Amino acid sequence: MARKTHISILQFDERLIARLRVKRSPKGVDVVSYDTQSGTWSLADGSLAEAVRAFTKQYRLADDSVCTVLPRHDMTARILSLPTHSAVEIESMVQLGAEEYVPYPAHELVIDQSVLQKSTDGAARVLAVFAHRDVVESHVEVLRACAIEPEHIYVSTACLASAVHQARVEESRYALVNLAGGGLEVLVIQNGRLAYGRGVATQHDWSDLARSVSSEVEDLAMEVRASLSAYRRESEDGEGVERVYVCSDCADCAAAAKALADATGLECAPATFAASLFEHGSMPSHGLPLVSAGAALAAQDRAALAISLVPASLVKARQSSEIRRSLIAGGGMATAVALCAFAVYGQAYYQRASYSRELQRRIDEVQPVADQVRSKYGQVLRLQQNLDRQGSALELLAALTDLIPRGGMTITRFVFSHNDTLAIQGRAESQGLASQLAEEMRNNGSKVVPQFARARGGAAKQESEQNRQVYQFEIIVPLAAEEPAQETGAADE
Repeated sequence: MARKTHISILQFDERLIARLRVKRSPKGVDVVSYDTQSGTWSLADGSLAEAVRAFTKQYRLADDSVCTVLPRHDMTARILSLPTHSAVEIESMVQLGAEEYVPYPAHELVIDQSVLQKSTDGAARVLAVFAHRDVVESHVEVLRACAIEPEHIYVSTACLASAVHQARVEESRYALVNLAGGGLEVLVIQNGRLAYGRGVATQHDWSDLARSVSSEVEDLAMEVRASLSAYRRESEDGEGVERVYVCSDCADCAAAAKALADATGLECAPATFAASLFEHGSMPSHGLPLVSAGAALAAQDRAALAISLVPASLVKARQSSEIRRSLIAGGGMATAVALCAFAVYGQAYYQRASYSRELQRRIDEVQPVADQVRSKYGQVLRLQQNLDRQGSALELLAALTDLIPRGGMTITRFVFSHNDTLAIQGRAESQGLASQLAEEMRNNGSKVVPQFARARGGAAKQESEQNRQVYQFEIIVPLAAEEPAQETGAADE
């Protein structure tokens, strides 16, 4: 799936729907828009799902990569000290110890964890989050009804911690209070790291703090005092927190900080350091949405803490979708390859057919010429045969007779093989007469009978006959071989 340019961080509950739209950037948070909608809805009667559907349609969330955030007060979070740095071992320890922290069996939970700090002795401080499966599934069902599939489901605690870590606040120890639609969350940050966290569900509308509604202010002050007291009891040095920052997606943070300061006597201020997170002066015009800012960092893989509660059902559905997409892409690729191969084959076939037609056309053009050449060649052969027949056995024998000496030599055998050889055998009184005949034949061959030009001596021997020495000789005349032997003849003495 292609990565989309914009990311929408969506939060919703029964009082507030908020969307922070950001553009992917190498640093900070580049805000495009921040949209909120307040109301009173219910998950049970489907009005919340209907409101979220209308909101997502109005702001076209389907065009963006969507990540959502679940509030801390809907789940359990613990900061654990574990004796290992191994991510696999940490995950196993958290899974095995889950039932110590929540009253549910492990198979009913969606669990994730992230390392806060590693110590030199091999131990690690880990933020572990345990959410009941029904909480996450109901959240996903609302999104599914809107045709939205979240890429990640973050937790507000990790988002706040990542945001303040990125902002690099100068104080070594302070508290951060986030006023959410259905509750509040208190974090204590020490040396830039999460040291304590607590979430409380409430039914208050924090926007009423601007009107100094006493019940909301009293409940807020009470929960903040309880959280800070719990932190002081659990801290190693026993030191408390003197400075409190307030952030919220929708409330007037300045009014909330003033009301909280008046009620608790603590030094309280809006979390204006959040401005350092937003690039190009793109800070939202209302609210201090640190949760959404931290989620935007996480969606771009730049968060200090990475916790995602995507349920197994959604993971399996996503994997199935990816497999289907891969199969479709593979099938499309195979089809494209097959079509390309077919096109190449068709092109090759067309080229071969065209070339064959061109060759046939050329053959048809030269065929008459070839027929003429073949006819002429036959005529030449016949003429050659006629010429060769002029040197027949009788003609050669007649020519030989003229060359034989008048005395001292007798021709005993005349063997003629047409286009092969002429063999002449005879007897002479001396070798000189035989040599003289061969020489006469060669001389004659240069002038009269061309065949005699190739005459050469053959087998010869001397023997006694009637008390005389007789020289038996042989003269061989090779004839040019144009055709297989057709005519043979022999003459004996």
